[in-house]
Amino acid sequence: MAKILKMPVEPVPQTAATTAPQDVLREDAATFDVLRQMREDILCCVLRPDQRLRFGELRQRYDTSVGTLREALSHLVSEGLARTEAGRGFAVAPVSLADFLDLSELRVYLETRTLADAIRHGTDSWEAEIVSAYFLLSKLGPPKPDDPVSVKREWGKRHKRFHDALVATCTSPWSLHFRGELFDQARRYHWLTMIHARSRRTNEHLELRDAVLARDIDLACRLIEKHIRTTVEQAASEVPGLTMGGAGGRATRSTRRGKA
Repeated sequence: MAKILKMPVEPVPQTAATTAPQDVLREDAATFDVLRQMREDILCCVLRPDQRLRFGELRQRYDTSVGTLREALSHLVSEGLARTEAGRGFAVAPVSLADFLDLSELRVYLETRTLADAIRHGTDSWEAEIVSAYFLLSKLGPPKPDDPVSVKREWGKRHKRFHDALVATCTSPWSLHFRGELFDQARRYHWLTMIHARSRRTNEHLELRDAVLARDIDLACRLIEKHIRTTVEQAASEVPGLTMGGAGGRATRSTRRGKA
């Protein structure tokens, strides 16, 4: 019988060799600056799902060249945030309830895996960052539809910082990579859910913070799973046009009752 390798007991050094993809968003170059801006505009739904991305409009919005835009758009296509079609150019990727369900199921697996490992290898500085990130997030209420784009972006940045802080000491670079990819894919759905929300939810971030700081792996994993699934259920019942097939019409009653 083949031996099953387990996650390392000791943390993997940050300098250890890994083939996990490079985070190009950290690079300091004009192309990546435009990529960061476009990416954030898509994730915050400033650039709406299915919206055509015309070079003339993009050049004016981002004050850059067609070559830089093409390179940035190629990155977005590879991430699944944009689509390209021969002869028709680029468009923002569509959204659908089926897509949200699919990526959320994978998120449950990866978020619980990375969170459990992070708690096992947590440090004092890790705890301090969680406390700090939660404090900054709690200073801003969830954004409203008529809030300025800058306010929405700031909330999104703080929300991501908090969730990233929870798993920062996970020892698997690949798990962290795919977990981060799925978190970002879900951000558009989080956004649509927030701006259309009719129901109020408890302070799930506070519950998560306390469970993680208490090093209660079982409770923390149950809470992050509930956090993900509750958002799916809320999106299915409250976001106009979010159907199993994509845009058009409201989610059906049978869809709302489907497994989150």
